[in-house]
Amino acid sequence: MPTATIDALQIAPAASFNVGDVVTLKDGGSRMTITYAGPVALNPGDWLICEWFDEHGELRREMFAPASVRAAPRSIPAGSVQWSRVGRRAA
Repeated sequence: MPTATIDALQIAPAASFNVGDVVTLKDGGSRMTITYAGPVALNPGDWLICEWFDEHGELRREMFAPASVRAAPRSIPAGSVQWSRVGRRAA
């Protein structure tokens, strides 16, 4: 007796993130590095603790639900660095 599966009924697995992965919020924002992935006290489910540098160069840390972020490339594409923001000393 032949059997068939319906691909539409298969549920895609949730994205799995690991420490060291680079992510961004789905709503946009800075590239962040995951420093912890797993359960957090008093909060049900798994969470991601991410760190990044804000526009003032300050190190920031925040906790996010895995569903609120997406994977970002580890490398920065050529031409995306803005030299006007990078401090340069006169020689």
